[in-house]
Amino acid sequence: MNALAPFALVAAGLTAGAATPPAAAPAAQDSDIVGVAKSAGKFKTLLAAAKAAGLVDALKSKGPITVLAPDDDAFAALGSDTIKDLLQPENKETLARILKYHVISGAVSSFDAIKAGQAATLAGPELSFGINGGRLQINGEVNITANDIKASNGVVHVIDQVLIPPPEKPKGRLVIGFFSDPPGEELANYLGVDRTACLLVSSVTKGSEAARGGLRAFDLITAIDDGPATSKTVAESKERAGYQGSIKLTILRRGLEQTLHVTVGIEDH
Repeated sequence: MNALAPFALVAAGLTAGAATPPAAAPAAQDSDIVGVAKSAGKFKTLLAAAKAAGLVDALKSKGPITVLAPDDDAFAALGSDTIKDLLQPENKETLARILKYHVISGAVSSFDAIKAGQAATLAGPELSFGINGGRLQINGEVNITANDIKASNGVVHVIDQVLIPPPEKPKGRLVIGFFSDPPGEELANYLGVDRTACLLVSSVTKGSEAARGGLRAFDLITAIDDGPATSKTVAESKERAGYQGSIKLTILRRGLEQTLHVTVGIEDH
């Protein structure tokens, strides 16, 4: 029997704490992970990608490592143009990060994955594991179609989709791009607003996220994400939204209320 033939993960009533793991594939311990993939004959694209990304030696290393291996059909679903682009030398770093998102340090069995619920990848971001319809899934949508295939340097689980890592968060300070202070008491009384819960924009940095969102100097911010507009709220909203997240600003401009949405950016420390 081919070591990578599909193995059902059917386990009626199986839960994360079940005592019986999903059905395991036969062992192939005489070969490393690259050898196992080559002998299976349906991981040509994965092996080509590993070579283009300079990761073949890593997959042949002593390990142990766990590889979530998309088969050729999984890569084909991305489209030939996408695969061709990823294999170009200029995209080596991007391709390497995608492939590292499929690798976990240590030999993680399907049972261990279910029990843990999540695992960090060599790319950094974590993957989640769960059971849906009697099958082990990754990130709630990617199926493991063959599991616990043992190699001399780790374990392989076959998956039916290519996992795409979340975008990397740049390092730096979260910014929006405007300066403000509470309005003076006279202006607040004239406009009928609570000066302790609003901000008068003194300036907007040219080219900033606030400027692109339409904020202008002398706008009066009366609410941030439907809450009070204070310097503390600005900081909290940036942290909550995170890089490229959106913040809702309610403003008064020439007596008219408007709603703006600004994106959180990154400024180097």
